[in-house]
Amino acid sequence: MRDLKERVAVITGGASGIGLALAERLGREGMHLVLADIEQQALDSACGRLTAAGHRVIGVRTDVARWDDMQALAAKVHDTFGQAHVVCNNAGVSILGPTWDLAIDDWRWVLDVNLWGVIHGIKAFLPSMRASGQPGHIVNIASLAAMFPIGTHAPYCASKAAVASISEALHSELRAENAPIGVSAVCPGMVDTRIHLSWRNRPQDDRPWSDREQMTAWRDAASEVQEAGIRPEAVADLILAAIRDDRFWVLTHPAANPGIVERARMLVDGQPPRVWMADQAFRS
Repeated sequence: MRDLKERVAVITGGASGIGLALAERLGREGMHLVLADIEQQALDSACGRLTAAGHRVIGVRTDVARWDDMQALAAKVHDTFGQAHVVCNNAGVSILGPTWDLAIDDWRWVLDVNLWGVIHGIKAFLPSMRASGQPGHIVNIASLAAMFPIGTHAPYCASKAAVASISEALHSELRAENAPIGVSAVCPGMVDTRIHLSWRNRPQDDRPWSDREQMTAWRDAASEVQEAGIRPEAVADLILAAIRDDRFWVLTHPAANPGIVERARMLVDGQPPRVWMADQAFRS
């Protein structure tokens, strides 16, 4: 998809992190922007920042875990701009903890946002994108964790592996019918975002796996690792290139590539996976 000027980009989780960096990058290409985010204050701030930079943007408070919200988002896009051309399913949350200790609410929350959010995004926008016959692109934010499942991070890894698989299936379907719509599965390593603080947006009635003191210790440890990640703007540049070049896989951390090859060989050879824990996440 080469011509982006005056096309429409929809970005979930668009008020911060990779989502906001991508909005700024696509805005500089002349795209009209629709930001969806669950945090109204952050959404208002992001839209104000983008408007001040001269971009045409609207913000729609959206809980991607709710199908009704995603339908409303699609209706707002249709009413305002007529058609979405790039849809980035970016909203994501994370929690750390031993798999056997994690609460059912922990699993449900992560899967609702990370997996169902992507499913809802595809279902809400792709039918009209196909029907329009116009060039388009679906960007699904998976993770390097989809390829390297990490101990104490099972819900997140499971959700991102599913996103990568859905993206591959979708790619095959669209190619089989020669649709002018590309698909990218973005697999970042560690990025300097606030995803480790995503607990702030948990449903109020959720009961996490541990008490507040223990959870605080886990969050503090995650902060140190997260803040050592690459900048979101670097990821946004790679996503833009993937949209333009119709590239499926977007890998942000070249240092991980030999490990991906090694993992494939170990799988074929029937070897057990290596032991990876959350504090060993890729930083470079």
